[in-house]
Amino acid sequence: MLAFFRRALGSWIVVALLGVIMIAFIVTGVSSPTGLGGLTGPGSDSVATVDGRSIPTADVERRAQNELNQARQQQPDLDMPKMLAAIGGVGPIVDQYLNGRALEAWAARHGIVASNRLIDGEIASIAAFQGTTGRFDEKTMRAILAQQRISEASLRDGLRGDLVRRQLLIPISSGMRPSPAMIAPYAGVLVANRSGLVGLIPARPEAVKPPTDAEIAAWYKSHIAGYSLPERRVLRYAPLTLPPVTPTDAEIAAQYKADAAKYAASEARSLSQVVLPTEAAAKALAAKVASGTPFAAAATQAGFAATDISLGEQQRDMFETITSKAIADAAFSAPAGAITAPMKSVLGWHVVHVDAINNKAARTLEQARPELIADIVKKKQAEGLSTLAGKIEDAIGDGATFDEVVKANKLNVVTTPAVTSTGASPADPAFKPDPVVTALLKAGFLAGVDDEPTLERTGPDGAAVLDVARVEAAAPVPLAQVKAKIIQDMIADRAQATARATAQSLLDKIKKGADMAATLAAAGLTAPSPISASQMELSRIQQPPAAARTLFQIPPGKATLAPAPNGWFIIKVLKIDTPAPQMQTAIAQQMRNELGRAMGDEILEQFAHAANAEVKVKRNPKAIADLGRQLTGQAPAGEQ
Repeated sequence: MLAFFRRALGSWIVVALLGVIMIAFIVTGVSSPTGLGGLTGPGSDSVATVDGRSIPTADVERRAQNELNQARQQQPDLDMPKMLAAIGGVGPIVDQYLNGRALEAWAARHGIVASNRLIDGEIASIAAFQGTTGRFDEKTMRAILAQQRISEASLRDGLRGDLVRRQLLIPISSGMRPSPAMIAPYAGVLVANRSGLVGLIPARPEAVKPPTDAEIAAWYKSHIAGYSLPERRVLRYAPLTLPPVTPTDAEIAAQYKADAAKYAASEARSLSQVVLPTEAAAKALAAKVASGTPFAAAATQAGFAATDISLGEQQRDMFETITSKAIADAAFSAPAGAITAPMKSVLGWHVVHVDAINNKAARTLEQARPELIADIVKKKQAEGLSTLAGKIEDAIGDGATFDEVVKANKLNVVTTPAVTSTGASPADPAFKPDPVVTALLKAGFLAGVDDEPTLERTGPDGAAVLDVARVEAAAPVPLAQVKAKIIQDMIADRAQATARATAQSLLDKIKKGADMAATLAAAGLTAPSPISASQMELSRIQQPPAAARTLFQIPPGKATLAPAPNGWFIIKVLKIDTPAPQMQTAIAQQMRNELGRAMGDEILEQFAHAANAEVKVKRNPKAIADLGRQLTGQAPAGEQ
């Protein structure tokens, strides 16, 4: 409902609140930007210093790649150049990263820190570090860090900064509640209905004279980028494969004994919690619940959404690592439906609600056998894959070629067609990259034909040996091959230009007072159609029509133009209908939490600006420019 307001109010500070840790790929399950091969930046320069501390270019490059990986969840064909073009270059990402680091520096100046115990809890909660038992496993963590070439110190440093920012920002933004008088104007804008007329001036390609050869050649030259193929590469890769694993009865029995706690009777609890900045606020919420207000309703009134308070099912020991022993003891002593008394942690004052108590009966070896087999198979495959990966990396380090590695380890080779950095094959439009090829594209487009093979991760439980077989440089498609497409494009462009000129002449008459319907009729065009919409209705549509969006860009009585898929629209706003008071009140109630969060974002941004005023941030424009060129493919890695 408030999507268009939230887009306008969005700021870097919201992202900073969520963390700018360098190991975000571990938390999200996204592989590192360059697989197992590490990162390279534009030379050894730093993009900036924050309070005297150097910020390596590679850190910001990793941040940009994480942003791209997240954006690809919604737009799979997005590449780095397109993403940077959409956000205005690499500058916003650099600013976002530096602002987050500046907050850490401000916190350090004022003695705000994250304890090792708190960092331990964060590490233990990372799903990628869980072993076969579903709990944190130190060996798994160390294996993943080794594969990604990240030290434990770097992991802890990144998490420390994230936790410090949370301590700074969460208490500041929590519980913001806009007054009814503040909400009313926004609610009115959302539900007010605008009515008008829309007329179409169609483009008429059939009336356009075909271009001459000279005009075609000139168009081709001036629009050469649109008729060029990007760099394409043929990749060879060999997925690591292992023979089937069949656990023995003895191994199953031993695993059952080792996991005795997992299969013993246990108690888990579904919990919800609210963390407030002050004891008074926490006691007020607890009193409200004690007087009969449901916990979820009390939390909503305090400015928290359902997703903000739900913790899901928790075990006592895991809950203790993310809160404290006292809070965990209280939460696991209270009966179902009860709340705990307000208790303090480094994050604030906790009020925990026991949603449900889930007692689990003990399971016998036979009852647990299918799960035990799956766990053993997964563990053995992971160990086998790790051993094989180590063997292959050693061989590559000793100078083995791709073909030698494949032959020595009896791997199957797959060769892709010539593909772009997004995985598309211009020569074979039907080709669709599978998840393995998609995972290898980044590394494949960073390496060269003469480089040694690399071992790359292709997923949480997979890896492949990668080699670049051939590079086809970016080049224009010969004119003869695209001539028909150019003629089509030129005719469409000229028809659209003619339609716009016609639309502008008609609009000029309407602006001088001519009746819109009569003006279109005199030009031999279809009568205008009525159109009406509210901002709330448009917010529910992923891509609202241009004519509907234009309704909200001009005042009543005015008219303007908007592009149509095949021509131009003339849109005139006739009136704005004020919503009924009861409808406006209902919408205002629904908007309270969202607008409260937007207010919290505003407060956070003001705080961040004040904090940054104390911290010296010195940028390196050349390194930032070099990074931008590298990320968009305009300069090779390492070029200065």
